[in-house]
This record gives sequence, C-alpha cells and structure tokens, in this order.
Amino acid sequence: MSKFKIHFELKSNLDEIAPFGEKESYSLSWFGLTDGLLWITAGDKTVYEYSEAANHEWGGETRYNDYYLSRFLEDFSEIFESIAKPISRNLYDSVEGFEELSEKMLDEIPDDNFDEKLDEYLEKTEWFRSRSFDSGHLIGGPIIGCFRCGDLLKFYWNSGYTLESSESIWTAPRGSLEIPYNEFVSEVKRFLAEFHAKMDEQVKRALEKDWGEIRVDKEYLAKENVERKISFEQKTAKL
Repeated sequence: MSKFKIHFELKSNLDEIAPFGEKESYSLSWFGLTDGLLWITAGDKTVYEYSEAANHEWGGETRYNDYYLSRFLEDFSEIFESIAKPISRNLYDSVEGFEELSEKMLDEIPDDNFDEKLDEYLEKTEWFRSRSFDSGHLIGGPIIGCFRCGDLLKFYWNSGYTLESSESIWTAPRGSLEIPYNEFVSEVKRFLAEFHAKMDEQVKRALEKDWGEIRVDKEYLAKENVERKISFEQKTAKL
C-alpha cells in the first residue's frame, strides 16, 4: 500500500451545497458541485487535517479541508508539467530548508538595487515556485510542493500559521515524504479517476433535480463536466 494517498468526499446531499450570489439571484455551477472534504495521507501524517485546538477556537467540527475540490485540482494540476522535470540532487536535498533560505535571500537584497536583485532572486527560486502552490483560499493553508529527482519524488508541505495559543491549526503543519515517482503518478491518476466518476454521479443528480429559484444552467453544466475531465486528463498526461 502506498504511503501517499489523496482522499476526498463530495457532498452527496445537493441541498447541503450553498448556492452563490444573493437571494433571488442564487446560482450554482460545476465548481459549486465540487464542494466537499479533502485530506492527504503522507506516511504517518495527514495533510489538511485540522487540529482539536483549531476546532475548539473556531467553534467548529470540521476535520478536514472543507472547500470546493476544484480549487485544489486546478492549483495541483497546474504544476504537473514542472513536476515531471527532475531537479538536481542539491536542490532536492534543500527542499525542506528552502523557505527559510528564501526569506534570508529577500532580506539581504539592498534597497538601492532592489529591482535588479529581485530578478536574480526570482530566477534562483523558480525551481521551487514552479513546483509548489499555496492554499490561499484557506486560513493558514499550507504551501504544498512536489519535487522529482530521478526516480524519486519528495512531497513537501508547510504552514507556519498558529492560533493565539501558539498551537497550529493543523495536526501536521509541516513535513515531507519521499516516494517513488511512479507511485506518485499512479496515485494522482487513481484520485482523478475516482473524482471524475463521483462528479459524473454528482452532475447526473444535479441535472435531474428541480432547483426551484436557484439558477442552474443544466446544458452548460453537462458540457463543462466533460470539458473539465478532458482538461485535467491532459494536464495529468504531462506527468
């Protein structure tokens, strides 16, 4: 069994999905139908799992990343082409310390030559930025990166966000996992296949449902479901 797995749950009860817009002009799209939970197993840790301290402070009971899965899929698949390109062993070994080093490099840029030095900084850090994405739609969302070196891949995540108590909002705020590259690709393909199958069911239910005063363009919804599947499969092929 792989040490790396992407888990998700869509909201199967469509009435639990909040529509967009104001009352009397409510609408719902494919993006809205991806509302659900997401979490990632990385060895013995779980990425996107909220801590008890976070739920206690916020008065909630959400265990995992509770948002539209489309947001994760769009951000994640955008870096697939870069992930496929191996980096040097030196860069690979420096992944865990990159953010601290990056902050130091920025602090050392002189004010009188900032623009020119900033270009140099961006060029030196492109290898990391092109293979990672933030979770800016979440409070304290972690930066997640995937870095290939030969037949190996390092899955990395980091969130420095803490509560007033200095406790993290995540059960695993930072870490990394090394796995064979082919296992990573296989898991991404498995996850996407399962996601598309579940979304086919989700869209079918949405097309059959009477939405009342909520506007749903059913013809476009069916079309977008097919287009999204093709788009994500094309990006996955780049791995």
